[in-house]
Amino acid sequence: MTEIKKETKMEKVKDLVCGMTIDPRTAAATSEYEGQTYYFCARGCKVSFDKDPEKYTKGEKETKHEH
Repeated sequence: MTEIKKETKMEKVKDLVCGMTIDPRTAAATSEYEGQTYYFCARGCKVSFDKDPEKYTKGEKETKHEH
């Protein structure tokens, strides 16, 4: 019997600092903020985010709609 491996396709995410779309599995860096993980294309984007996360998450919170 052969085993069939399903490749899990992970959704691409947006680097909130530069706007680049990236694969979270290969992100250069991550940060945790208010219980959410954010992914970055480069260490420099993470550093900018960490200095002022509100600057980058403000618009994201305004567009989020939860029930």
